[in-house]
Amino acid sequence: MSVDLKTFKKLESLPAATLAGSRADNERLVVMVRLRDGAKQPSYILPRAKMGPRILTGEIKASDLVRIESDPDIESVALSRPLPLVE
Repeated sequence: MSVDLKTFKKLESLPAATLAGSRADNERLVVMVRLRDGAKQPSYILPRAKMGPRILTGEIKASDLVRIESDPDIESVALSRPLPLVE
């Protein structure tokens, strides 16, 4: 099964090329998550860094996007994109 990124309302805007493809359920994604006031970090997000009480970066499986979509403690999520190689 794969995850279609176009189906998620909490996912912040992405370039069309990124939305065009689907992701394997077990593919690892780096995300930036904005929590609602007073919410705790969900256990299924492997933390990388915190940027204040409501914003964190972490790693999830693509299938966890479904959990994020239904999690009332998460306000929004953004996928990390690789930077282009500069020579």
